[in-house]
Amino acid sequence: MNVTLQLASICALVVVFVLAAPPLSVVPSYACSADDRTQLPCMCCKKDCWYSIAAAATHELGHVPGEAGEREALATLHFIRACMQTDCAAQCMFEQAMRQDVLRSLRGPAL
Repeated sequence: MNVTLQLASICALVVVFVLAAPPLSVVPSYACSADDRTQLPCMCCKKDCWYSIAAAATHELGHVPGEAGEREALATLHFIRACMQTDCAAQCMFEQAMRQDVLRSLRGPAL
């Protein structure tokens, strides 16, 4: 019972902070340079998710997620993944389409 209560309170704290946090477009990013942002937008968005969610969880918990147990770390990773899926979908789809176009141009015309 005590473990369940702990997990629920950890998840609630992380959820509240993540929902209250500004969107990634508002948060300044130090994970990537301006050149990286234009060349690798998907990777930079994912780094932004990683650093912003990890910082938010650390702020809310008062320690690095995982210090008080594996469940904290797993909950934080869950929210990082959710951020990557929602906030980075457009950048990653665009980057993938660009790669496919480059590969097609390298192959040459279809015979």
